[in-house]
Amino acid sequence: MNKHTWTIGLAIATIAGTAHAQFYRLGAGNGLSNSISDNGIVVGDNDASGQYYMWSASNGLSLIGGAVAGNGIGGQPTISNDGLYVGGTNFSAANGWYEMARYDVNAGAWTGIGALPGIGTQIDASVGSGWGISGNGQNIAGLAWTTQGTADAHAVSYNFNSGWTDHGTNAVGNSSRANALSYDGSVVAGWQDGSGRQGSVWNNGVQQLIFTDTGGIAQEAFAVSDNGQYVTGLGLGSFFAAGNAYRYNVSTDTYEALDNLAVGGESRMAGAAINGDGTLIAGGTWGLGPATFGTAFVWEEGVGTLSMTDYLDSQGVDYEEDFHFSFVSGMSSDGQWMTGWGYNIADGLGSTETWVIQVPAPSGLAFLSLGALTATRRRRS
Repeated sequence: MNKHTWTIGLAIATIAGTAHAQFYRLGAGNGLSNSISDNGIVVGDNDASGQYYMWSASNGLSLIGGAVAGNGIGGQPTISNDGLYVGGTNFSAANGWYEMARYDVNAGAWTGIGALPGIGTQIDASVGSGWGISGNGQNIAGLAWTTQGTADAHAVSYNFNSGWTDHGTNAVGNSSRANALSYDGSVVAGWQDGSGRQGSVWNNGVQQLIFTDTGGIAQEAFAVSDNGQYVTGLGLGSFFAAGNAYRYNVSTDTYEALDNLAVGGESRMAGAAINGDGTLIAGGTWGLGPATFGTAFVWEEGVGTLSMTDYLDSQGVDYEEDFHFSFVSGMSSDGQWMTGWGYNIADGLGSTETWVIQVPAPSGLAFLSLGALTATRRRRS
């Protein structure tokens, strides 16, 4: 297919210690990001075109096909660690339906996997949708519509060497969906219907439902560490209390609540991105309405939860004084590349756009305490 490329994004180069940091804005109207590779390649939805896009600092933005969610079509673009494969949903002209598919960047082509064998069916215009890709790019995951129950969806994954795995559902009439995978695809995370969208993990095909430390229902899981040990996801608080995202240890079946922001924490808090070993989690906290209204956070093991701006200050990274970070949607396995959504405060929410930042590798400087942050602001005016 023809690719339309624009050189988009304001780059701000800064020096932090002895390391070089970069901050980019893609501009309003170019779509919101979902995922980022280890070499800083971003994928997201371009609503204006109805396609997915890829972006990098060297090549700008390119449309790559795929199907932006809406009008009964689900899915989201996600990218492999090396940036060579994109998972998502694509239209099959041969079959006349939307399906889970993988995009080969070098070949510039999509490969669809069709309907789930045996019990797959078409609902509206779709037989399934893609929501995640493994770090090695050899597995995709999402949901497939089935003939079991009334329009039941099953969490599924597909390996391009060995084929389908139907992760099923724990009861006919209850749907499930896979949102993310570990590097090798052996650990899959998402949700199981029945008690709302309860967080669920399929570890080598065996389902583990996620419960809170008080025995309540944990909400859906959004991301898996590369090593498959940790999963993170959504937490809901009450109207008067902040929610808590979580880190779930797959091996020990242990739930760990992540503290919300001490200032600005809202009733919803989602861990949407996680690094390779699960020691760094990022996402956003917001109240009623979409997550674009919220405030981005970064949680680090042994440190706790910081707003995105406080985290960048602690790392000695400059950014625009008037830019508000609303949400972190993706993170590289080393935690140095992050992407998400935000807006220029002067322009307001109507200017929501994708941002990309490369946090420099540690240079021997200690992580700053919260109390020291007010004296170490490095925002760029």
